[in-house]
Amino acid sequence: MSNIPSLTPASPSRRNLLSLGGIVLALIVFVAINVVANRTLSTTRLDLTADRLFTLSAGTKSVLAKIEEPLTLRFYFSDRLGREIPSYAVYATRIREMLQEYQTASRGKIKLEVIDPRPFSDEEDRAVGFGLQGVPVNQGGDLVYFGLAATNTADKEEVIAFFQPERERFLEYDLTKIVYNLTITKKPSVGLLTMLPVTGDMRQRPPEPWAIHSQLNQFFDLKMIERDAAAIPAEIGVLIVAHPQNLPEKTLYAIDQFVLRGGRALVFVDPHAEGEMTRPGMAAQTGLTASNLKPLFDAWGIEMVEGKVAGDRLAARRVNAGTDTRVRAVDYLAWLSLRDDGHFNRSDVLTAETGVLQLASAGVLKAKEGATTTLTPLVRTSPQSTQIEVDAVKTQPDPVKILAEFKPDNQPYILAARVAGPVKSAFPDGPPPEPKKEGEEAPANPAAAATPPAEALKESKVPANLIVVADTDLLEDRFWAQVQEFFGQRMIIPAASNGDFVVNAVDNLLGSDDLISLRTRGMSARPFLTVQELQRDAELKFRAKERELTEKLRDTEKKLSELQSQSQPQGEAGRAIVSREQQEAIEKFRADMLGIRRELRDVQHELRRDIEALDMTLKFVNIGLVPILVGIAAIIVGVVRVRRRAPARRAVAAGTA
Repeated sequence: MSNIPSLTPASPSRRNLLSLGGIVLALIVFVAINVVANRTLSTTRLDLTADRLFTLSAGTKSVLAKIEEPLTLRFYFSDRLGREIPSYAVYATRIREMLQEYQTASRGKIKLEVIDPRPFSDEEDRAVGFGLQGVPVNQGGDLVYFGLAATNTADKEEVIAFFQPERERFLEYDLTKIVYNLTITKKPSVGLLTMLPVTGDMRQRPPEPWAIHSQLNQFFDLKMIERDAAAIPAEIGVLIVAHPQNLPEKTLYAIDQFVLRGGRALVFVDPHAEGEMTRPGMAAQTGLTASNLKPLFDAWGIEMVEGKVAGDRLAARRVNAGTDTRVRAVDYLAWLSLRDDGHFNRSDVLTAETGVLQLASAGVLKAKEGATTTLTPLVRTSPQSTQIEVDAVKTQPDPVKILAEFKPDNQPYILAARVAGPVKSAFPDGPPPEPKKEGEEAPANPAAAATPPAEALKESKVPANLIVVADTDLLEDRFWAQVQEFFGQRMIIPAASNGDFVVNAVDNLLGSDDLISLRTRGMSARPFLTVQELQRDAELKFRAKERELTEKLRDTEKKLSELQSQSQPQGEAGRAIVSREQQEAIEKFRADMLGIRRELRDVQHELRRDIEALDMTLKFVNIGLVPILVGIAAIIVGVVRVRRRAPARRAVAAGTA
């Protein structure tokens, strides 16, 4: 028995000493790991967000790598604002960490200063001098600041007056835009020829420019081109033509020669510009809402299908087809919200990272036979699409009827495209003659009457580089952005990438792609794709039946109303006297009406049955299943531990015996 090793448990005091030593050792290891990590991994992060919101994009790194002169970024944040509103303190921490990332990636070209502008201090005076927005935080009127002032060695300034939490998802875009603007010496010139009120709707007081106009102004030297311009200025690098309605021939010729000289163009046309119907003018009175560049398109080898708009079952936006008091949600095929890879050409740098585009009554583009150019789709519908008559979406469109009559053509349609290649002039005979003024005789040689440019080109000097979009409504604020006022500052909150798409297209045509990779990051629209799919499937099954029942209910209510309105002859009490047959018919119609309403409710319930089932499943998984699984796991772990300890206890018991 003396050779058997002792299995007697350690004494309680010894066990306590070992436990205390283990705790002390664990604390030492924990502190050591944090010290080492703080020194060596302070800039290392793991970004698991879907849009990689916390990782500097390739465009930002490219902009930072091109900094030649030192920049100073002064981040003003009042500590009092963080104490009063803790959410601002959290946002400020993220901004400071992001600015530190910029400082590190710039390799010493960016100097960062974090400043707390206390009331009545020199720092506050300097913040006010930069144009930062002071906001009162209490009834005493004390101001707090939360902004950024950036300067370069030439004393050029860029400012974010006040960081808005609503724009947190666009933080990298805003910061990189500031750095980019400080590094360029001169903004490229961009021309804008448009019939749209982009500089401000005169119905507003004061008229405010569209968000897209503001974004273009931020990055480019934007020059407005008159609709009757006879020439495009030579300094224009990219010409934007938006909604060209009934342009005079001399302006068409000016655009033609601009492209033949090697100028780049971004063209927006539309079979039905919905915004025109809401603005006072000829379009609202005559219904002429289409725009086209057919003479130039013929020369460029493309065409927009006349009288048709693209409808996409998978990209249709949900609208209210009822009233304000009785909402009736339905997918409107002519209003598109494009977001999937199938809608965008991911091999083209312009649309490689496009998030969401929202269009309304967009047209269909296609290549002409015998074209010398190449048409490359950038944006297109899904195969579950069709072409809708433009008259069906004018004045008072019926989304329910359009959906009920939908039959897919099983092919995608091009909504935006890149056009490249050699082109010939749309005016082979030279510049068009000047229109004859009233009372003036026509010249013997009309072609000689116009003032031709130094060289009237017959074909392009270099291959044309154009981007054509068959929609103009994507430029309007109501389809992609919400503009808010904050203490006199206009703030744009995008809900889609429409503005980014336009600015990126101009950048791409100018030959600069640095900012394209980051403008579309962080879209706030995060749809429930599974729910949308369930809604589409349900509507395919039940929407036609719902429409049939609705029409039947309307007819029944009309007939009932006609019977009840028969008030002759009058009785002594002033009430209508109806025959027994009429009374029976009224009762029958009332019963039919109640039955139809009951059946209609059943159909509408079927529309939401699968969604409600999914909702119940998700609630069960999140509320019930996870705790159940945790409980089961705890029971299993407990049983395993008990079984592992059982042999040791039996051995101890045997040794003691």
